[in-house]
Amino acid sequence: MLRLEGVAAGYGRTLALADVSLDVRQGELVSLIGANGAGKSTTLKTISGLLKPSAGRITWDGAEIGGLSPREILARGIAHCPEGRRVFPHLTVRENLEMGALLRRDRAAVATDLDAMCDRFPRLRERLAQAAGTLSGGEQQMLAIARALMSRPRLVMFDEPSLGLAPSLVEQVFQIVREIRANGTTVLMVEQNAMAALRLCDRAFLLETGHVVQAGTGAELLASPDVRAAYLGGA
Repeated sequence: MLRLEGVAAGYGRTLALADVSLDVRQGELVSLIGANGAGKSTTLKTISGLLKPSAGRITWDGAEIGGLSPREILARGIAHCPEGRRVFPHLTVRENLEMGALLRRDRAAVATDLDAMCDRFPRLRERLAQAAGTLSGGEQQMLAIARALMSRPRLVMFDEPSLGLAPSLVEQVFQIVREIRANGTTVLMVEQNAMAALRLCDRAFLLETGHVVQAGTGAELLASPDVRAAYLGGA
């Protein structure tokens, strides 16, 4: 489905990804774990077209997509739910959801999907006319997730979905991710909470300084002494 082969990318002269190779199969939930600065968010940005790879290949259903614009990537069925929510603060909740469906032309189906998102996230229905910037952090995260799903993606990429949330909301967010995958959408997730990410996923890739240094099932990485010592507190 999605494959990265020897991908390098960065910011100006700073190389954040040196040689990243990974794959995501249809229907999977795949996690990227690693320390801050390892290249996890950069990997998602490069897939979604926010950064252009300087080397390597990114293919989607066998077709090269490395270097395409974010709009073209989204049109092919890959949605990106970025770190920090990045809702449009001065637009209403309804307008944010409609922005998620910007490339769609099936207006009646868009209205149906918007209603379905409000069923899934009842707090959003209560705040459809409210400016998104006035929502709580948890509500903004729900809005960011719903906005990504409004494009009807085949693959949705989550960047730190639990970041900055109260502990009472973290498990709720992870349950939503489980449901998205259970409903048939493939998921690629960056998550600083390595324990939760590995328990949640089918497979995982460990990044260090722009390289994939370990890969396997979530259970395999949970059992790895090196991973446990470095990222799970030796638990």
